[in-house]
Amino acid sequence: MPSPSVIRKFSRNVSFASTDSEATSTTAPRKPELASGNTFDSLFNNSKYADVKLYLGESKVQFLAHQVVLGTRSPYFDDALRSEFKEGKTHEFTYDKDSPHALWRVLQYMYTGNYTDEPSECLETEGDDLELLKHPRVYALADMFRMEELKNLSCKKFELQLQEHWITDAFPDCIREVYSISTEGSSIRKTVVDAIFSHRKVLVQKRLFQEAVREVGDFALDLVLKMTNSDAC
Repeated sequence: MPSPSVIRKFSRNVSFASTDSEATSTTAPRKPELASGNTFDSLFNNSKYADVKLYLGESKVQFLAHQVVLGTRSPYFDDALRSEFKEGKTHEFTYDKDSPHALWRVLQYMYTGNYTDEPSECLETEGDDLELLKHPRVYALADMFRMEELKNLSCKKFELQLQEHWITDAFPDCIREVYSISTEGSSIRKTVVDAIFSHRKVLVQKRLFQEAVREVGDFALDLVLKMTNSDAC
């Protein structure tokens, strides 16, 4: 598996283009809470009753969504859709800097309660993420959209994936990206460190892994702390 040539940070700030000099939130009532699971399976990628447009990737592939789904699944969208900012009025969102396939998987989760590793046919013009970057990029978006259950799910999927792919040459680049898109103490970082600790005697002999340790200071510190705490037990 080839290593990614560019390690790109996800946007972690909730920012919307304001149409007024001073934008304030409306006092409109919140949408009712919805049961988790597959309540909206039939509406996923379906124009029926759609009242929100999202544009994914550099190609700006249009995804028709539903305010009641986005607003109840994500506090980020709940705030945005009820705000006086441009997006709150037009119900249109553009995400041309983030991974379109990761965005698709987040939307799939919102509607179905799960997401697949398979690429979307609707995004055939946009290359899918490398295998080891799929779940970390979903995690980063879940963090931005304030979706704790999706963060937990993506971490579990990532943990299972690392049981097989920790030995690949793509893993060091995965480490770099995980540490560039997450914060100190995050569960996705812990997943990486735990996997490395389990295979440290093999990984420490690999040149690409050694380079990642030298380059990513927070990662090196987390690994040292993990080893120190283990020795103390």
